[in-house]
Amino acid sequence: MKVSQASFGQNLPDSVIGVGVDIIRTERFGDIAQRAPGGAAARLFTAGELSDRRANDQEYLASRFAAKEAVMKSLGGGMSDISFTDIEVYHTDGGAPAVRLLGTACRRASEIGASRVLVSVSHDRDYVCAFAVALGRAGGEGGGMGDGRGEDTGADASASGGDDDEACDS
Repeated sequence: MKVSQASFGQNLPDSVIGVGVDIIRTERFGDIAQRAPGGAAARLFTAGELSDRRANDQEYLASRFAAKEAVMKSLGGGMSDISFTDIEVYHTDGGAPAVRLLGTACRRASEIGASRVLVSVSHDRDYVCAFAVALGRAGGEGGGMGDGRGEDTGADASASGGDDDEACDS
């Protein structure tokens, strides 16, 4: 196939912008949660995550925590840059884990040109591991998750869509 110089870069598939991984001992997460001032739940999890029927399960919450840490790393940030409650972990209709980026996480994704973040979580009784991949166009080209005006507009970046005014679905 012949590719002209002018068409190069047009309609190319997403590139990997960043990767992140996190592993945590479930018991250690329970210790962290108990020591957190003001209650860990409000600082680490969204209302949607806490409304899940499994929200009282330490392994469930540890898996959400690990996924959020992996997403932060895939966006090139950390706890000082991105709020835990600006990343919401949920399941698609098919049961796969997915993330919704809000506020600081959505802005960071837009800054680096990430149009979506894929996440995978694995756990057993003792350990939880999460892996995240930020996809898009490097250098902020090609959109990102905002509207291009540098504001957190809550633009929807997922193929599944949705009418959530506050989030960037991945």
